[in-house]
Amino acid sequence: MRGATVKSLILGGAFALSMTAAPVLAQAIRKPDLSVSSNDGRFTGYSAALPLDLSSDAENTTFVAKVAGSIEQPTYDFNLNMTAKADQGPSPRALALGASLNKREAGFRSSLSRLFGFGDLPKSNYVSVSVDMNATRSMILPTSVPIARANVRSALTLDGRQIASIGLGGGTMGDEGVDFSLIRPFDIPAEFSVSVRAEDERVQDGRFMVKLVKTNW
Repeated sequence: MRGATVKSLILGGAFALSMTAAPVLAQAIRKPDLSVSSNDGRFTGYSAALPLDLSSDAENTTFVAKVAGSIEQPTYDFNLNMTAKADQGPSPRALALGASLNKREAGFRSSLSRLFGFGDLPKSNYVSVSVDMNATRSMILPTSVPIARANVRSALTLDGRQIASIGLGGGTMGDEGVDFSLIRPFDIPAEFSVSVRAEDERVQDGRFMVKLVKTNW
């Protein structure tokens, strides 16, 4: 008797919650995206995505669930993007999370960025820091070591114009690297970049590049 009562309470609570959340979820759902591909009249694959707009007064938030591929081997993909709203200038912070899964591998990715303003005009003068990470793991060989990589980048912006940036990266498969860019120094219409890539503690690739930038001053 007690078990039946508890079950009734759980079912009743779940029903009330679904009735409360249904209008909110219906309002959040955006136009779905569906496509089908074929070759010589034969079905080869499909793609279906359902976007949700979960924005609030302080943040723009979107969530997209997607499935693509063939009926025998679908790939499921999920993306969550959160960006703080700003009255003027770029967003002070942003977060993106994603995951994918199929019969071959599972993956996870994340991206985080923040702005740190300074001076009398913090919306025009700031240092940005971003961290990107991703990892994949084989579903065919569950005992295999996941492959992961991370990148950290920082940039300096003065008077609304990016001046310089530096990035560091590395992962479980090696391929460590560092790059530095100096963008339009002293009003010169060019971008100077230096990048170094190393593997097994040995430099594999070093480059110095100059890119002309068309500007309207």
